[in-house]
Amino acid sequence: MRILKRDRRTILSQIAADFNDGASTSVSVRTVQRTVINMGSQSRRPTRVPLLTALHKALLLSWARQHYHWTVDDWKHVTWSDESRFQLYRTDARVRVWRQHH
Repeated sequence: MRILKRDRRTILSQIAADFNDGASTSVSVRTVQRTVINMGSQSRRPTRVPLLTALHKALLLSWARQHYHWTVDDWKHVTWSDESRFQLYRTDARVRVWRQHH
């Protein structure tokens, strides 16, 4: 837990490798993961939320009021984008951080 508190972006394979360097016993990544989870931590994506200014809030409210009375047919003419990700391999190179359960 000290390692995770020092650097919350530390990956479990690095923690296992650090334990295995010079040790007479070996520790698997899965063992490290179970231990970290049992100690009350969880892996999450770091939050990156832009703060809304008063102008942003006013613009959002204005947009919502303009589109309040739209029908289903009106919405059918809107092109929706999807941000779903699909990965072919296990690693996705995304950064994760460890946090304590609240």
